[in-house]
Amino acid sequence: MDEVFRYYHTEMLILVVLTIIVLTLMVLVPQLLRAHLRKAEMQHEENMRALENGQPIVPVDERTRMAGRTVLLVPMVVMISAATVTCFIGAYKSDNVFTVSLAVWVVAGVVSLAAITGGVALIGRLAQLNAEEHEELPENPQIK
Repeated sequence: MDEVFRYYHTEMLILVVLTIIVLTLMVLVPQLLRAHLRKAEMQHEENMRALENGQPIVPVDERTRMAGRTVLLVPMVVMISAATVTCFIGAYKSDNVFTVSLAVWVVAGVVSLAAITGGVALIGRLAQLNAEEHEELPENPQIK
């Protein structure tokens, strides 16, 4: 057993890390989906109560929400991918660990910076468009 561990310790480490990641995703994804469903149900109930009371429904801007998610998720995925590549390079004892890792992390940084910059610019532009669309809100007839 000691010999097997000595020869295959890097593969075992990668297998353990992969198992931890898969189990974490199997626990987190259903919880995130349930939370999203609860949020959508609460939003629907709020809209129905507003309609019953004669109040206008505030439209939800899905474009801004998706831009914000992109700004958050792209850098996370890029950094996780860069860490995975670095882990594999280190586990297999490559000759060019530093140069390849440096190249991977520089590309990851540039992609993350581009995603954040582009996403923030898009959110700013969408906010400007929304301000132009909602300059004049209609009056509520029941307030009079």
